[in-house]
Amino acid sequence: MARNQAARPDRPAPRPPRQNLFNRAAAAFRQSGATIYFDLSPLREANWTGIPIVAAGLARALLDTMPRHLKFFSGYDIIDPGAVADALRRNTGLFLDRDIEQAYAHAGKLPVFGEAGHTIGFFPSVKPLRGAFDTEISVFHDLSTLTLPLMHIRGNVVHHTEAMLADLASNDLTVTVSEATRGDLLAYLGADPARVVAAPNGVAWPAWYEAAARNLGGPVGAEPYFLILGTREPRKNITKVFELLERFPEHLDTHRFVFAGKMGWLEEQHALPRALEPFVDNGRILFPGFIDEPAKYALLRHAEATLYPSIYEGFGLPVIESLSVGTPCVASWSSAIPEVGGDVCEYFDPLDAADFHGAIGALLARRGPALDAACRERAQAFTWRATLGVILERLLLLENWAVE
Repeated sequence: MARNQAARPDRPAPRPPRQNLFNRAAAAFRQSGATIYFDLSPLREANWTGIPIVAAGLARALLDTMPRHLKFFSGYDIIDPGAVADALRRNTGLFLDRDIEQAYAHAGKLPVFGEAGHTIGFFPSVKPLRGAFDTEISVFHDLSTLTLPLMHIRGNVVHHTEAMLADLASNDLTVTVSEATRGDLLAYLGADPARVVAAPNGVAWPAWYEAAARNLGGPVGAEPYFLILGTREPRKNITKVFELLERFPEHLDTHRFVFAGKMGWLEEQHALPRALEPFVDNGRILFPGFIDEPAKYALLRHAEATLYPSIYEGFGLPVIESLSVGTPCVASWSSAIPEVGGDVCEYFDPLDAADFHGAIGALLARRGPALDAACRERAQAFTWRATLGVILERLLLLENWAVE
């Protein structure tokens, strides 16, 4: 039982979908002549983090379970599924974006006026276009621009808030990545509860990552380190790690601190304090910047633990990624994070460095094979098939499709 967890509500892991759910969905799609049109916009980015990882997980799950009832699109163009499959194998949209821009991957235009049967637009993030499909679904990842506007650039706050309102108004079904985000959507934007469903994100790694991680493991007895993973932006609360190290510098005597992730925005709000600069110079604090997925897996796999002090998360992908490789996590008790970590994480007040210090000590006291196994077990229920299963089940109810 994690520190202070007994007084907190239980956060069970999501249930895996029933195996026949996908068979029922496929039968309903056949009878209704329906097709899912999946928006590729997030997958066109060269470096996949956050939302593109979610989009890739959902795309893979759809290809695995509903390939005959699935098409991909970007803008108003249908995209060759082979080009999408290639991007999913590479874990990058670099070549996909090139092929779309140069029209190499185009396979037609989006249908209009109902000539293609019942069309379902599936948007894994914000909707580049609205009203083009008979049924529209989009995924809301978080409401941080609305709940924490001072931690975002003003232009982004206005843009994302307007987009959220327009997407919600045009959606037939809105998907959130956690119950916490669903609650925010109902409370702040007045969404219809019957048309909002929480479908937690999944986690999956290619099988060869484990062998690669062993090869990158370094010499036996290498110095332990804590990993802080994610884009450096204000709500990630990286400054609390800096405060922790200033107040409790003994952590730097026993562990290195690795901050892996690209620079985001409002850098002045999370700049490294001058007092810690010598520890960067001597290698006790490391900033490798953006890292690709195999390197991320290796860093997660070999870390003593991950530290996740975020003030607000719609889900918290780094937490489930850490648990999935058997690496425990010290995380803030905030927003959706406890839904992900359950009772295997150590939690702390994200505004209290002393509580953070105590949580690290509590985790180190628990560290061992039993905790590693509990982390892996917790993560096993978070699969992209489970995510898709929740969405399809609600879609069948929404459309009132009875399978004969």
